[in-house]
Amino acid sequence: MEPNEVALDNCLPGGDGVSEVLQPQSLPGRQMLPIARRVTLGLALAWLALVATLGWWMSQRVVADHLDSLASSAQYETITTARVMDRLFTEMVSVAHMVAGQAEVIQLAIRYRTDPPSAVALTRQQRAVQFARDPLVRKVGGFMNALARDLGYARIYMNNMSYDTVTASNWAEPDSIVGMIYSGRSYLIDALRDGTGASFGIARLNKTPSYFVASRIVDSNDVPQGSVTAKFDAPNMASYLTGQHIALIVNRQGRVITTSSDRFMLRNVAALLPSGTVLPPDNEEEPGEPMDVRAIAGSAHADQWLIDGRPYLLRHQPLAGTQYQLLTLASLEQLVPMRRQHFSTAGLVAAFGLALILLFDRIAAQLAERRLRAERDREMALSQAAKRELTIKVRERTAELAESNLSLKAEMDRRHLLEAKLRQSLDSVNEALVLQQDFVATVSHEFRGPLAVIAAAADNLMASAAEGSDKIRRRIDKIGRTVKRMSMLIENVLASDRLSAGLVPFVKVEVFDLNEILHTAKAELDDNAARRVAFIHDDAAMVKGDRVLLEIAVQNLIQNALKYSALTMPVTVRLSTDQDFAFVNVTDQGTGVALGDRDFIFMKYFRASGKSASGSGLGLYISREIAQQNGGELILAASDAAGSTFCLSLPLERSTGLSQEQEPRNSQPAGLEP
Repeated sequence: MEPNEVALDNCLPGGDGVSEVLQPQSLPGRQMLPIARRVTLGLALAWLALVATLGWWMSQRVVADHLDSLASSAQYETITTARVMDRLFTEMVSVAHMVAGQAEVIQLAIRYRTDPPSAVALTRQQRAVQFARDPLVRKVGGFMNALARDLGYARIYMNNMSYDTVTASNWAEPDSIVGMIYSGRSYLIDALRDGTGASFGIARLNKTPSYFVASRIVDSNDVPQGSVTAKFDAPNMASYLTGQHIALIVNRQGRVITTSSDRFMLRNVAALLPSGTVLPPDNEEEPGEPMDVRAIAGSAHADQWLIDGRPYLLRHQPLAGTQYQLLTLASLEQLVPMRRQHFSTAGLVAAFGLALILLFDRIAAQLAERRLRAERDREMALSQAAKRELTIKVRERTAELAESNLSLKAEMDRRHLLEAKLRQSLDSVNEALVLQQDFVATVSHEFRGPLAVIAAAADNLMASAAEGSDKIRRRIDKIGRTVKRMSMLIENVLASDRLSAGLVPFVKVEVFDLNEILHTAKAELDDNAARRVAFIHDDAAMVKGDRVLLEIAVQNLIQNALKYSALTMPVTVRLSTDQDFAFVNVTDQGTGVALGDRDFIFMKYFRASGKSASGSGLGLYISREIAQQNGGELILAASDAAGSTFCLSLPLERSTGLSQEQEPRNSQPAGLEP
């Protein structure tokens, strides 16, 4: 085989067949390896996505169920504990009332109603010795001591009107509070004034946080004689806060006064209280060291908080008859290891699935390698056969190429001849178009004269036949309408011819009020059309453009509305403006424009299908071209079975000077006169 024959083979028309012989088609075995890799990668990604999605969904469900269980448990524990606390506080009030109503207690209170002036100078011990000499003091103190032991109270004691402790349940003990003056204590003041008083505070002697409930002692005439106080230490009350969650009793300042967890005791958690229930600190007790309390953002459940960095689920319940709130905190710290366990399980499942997928990939790769070796052997045999056929193919294609070159040369000569004839035909068409334009312009000028004479004659006949028969007047009116229609047709044909030639159709540009166009259009209507067309004017709408051509555009829109609506249906022409544009909307009450015709109604010579009205199909085309040449636009604003609205928009001219006129650079269009 010659070298030039091999080079020419690339240019042969059928060279693809030779390439197929030289390069055997890709066989399935050759494609199995990359396909297997892609399938394995796809399976691995799909498996990981499936495990991640299901793992996340199942973890969310388990966590949500756990949170619901915690919330239910915390709510139940809150309600149960609140009932226990309510009974304890109710019992303290009842005990204080019961002791204050004892006859011996009333008798003792009357006996020591107020301290003598000399008592202030005595020490507590001296006042205690004086009180303890009275057998009634010891008897009432013994009764209080027995009652306090039975009920588990820290202390029960009686104060007179001077807030001096006359007797107490520990009157005989070394740390007795008999003789202690508790002036300024709010619970004693409230009891003497209102009958009952309650407070929480830190005891001055043993520094123990305690609850105090006081009841007023009155004589037979309901005159206050003193008060009885039942004291319950907070650590003893905390023993009632049993449960699996942390319980807090919080005062109105947010201070924890009793808790089942020591780290919360006497700390401030005001942020956990409902909005509007927190009071400012009073002068009796400190508000407590504030804890770091923050709401957990984006949690599925409400009332999830971080307290000193630990997550909790909160439930709260007001305690009846007190100013305290019971808060229950369910720890959420177990959620982190729970989620970690879920992720670990999902990871193990994903790893097991990936191992199976990789095993499958290994088996598929071995099968593909075996198939590939067999295909390579087959390709070697095909290559040898291709080499033997190559010489024959190249010689045949070389002969075919020579024959094709001769045919190509003949085809090129034929096309050159056709191009020359085509140029001659185009020159003839252009000459015919020029002659047509000249003919149209000449005929239009020739028609204008007779039409003007006919129009004047019709006007004179109408004037002279003012009292003639209606039949004559109708014929004269028909002549006038025909003349106007032919005049409008001539103007549209001339403008269309001018626009088709690519020339600027302006004769004179000036600034004028669009209201003048509407007045002119109204004046040119015949009597029947004038009765149907309603003109709605606006304030001055100054625009810059060709007055004559814009009059043609508005007349076309009005005539179009009159033609495509019933003879008795009205037509509305409305002028409106906004900041930048003036709008002339022409609305008829015809049958509307069909959906299939809306894209073609502005095309030259287009007539809507199924319409019986006469016309040239130039009106809308000419009107839109005039609007665009004057810087505006003409659109079909609305159309339905009740009618159509065409909107002509033109930019407003903001200058207030005199009207400006300018001559166009092109020569005046033939057939158009100002």
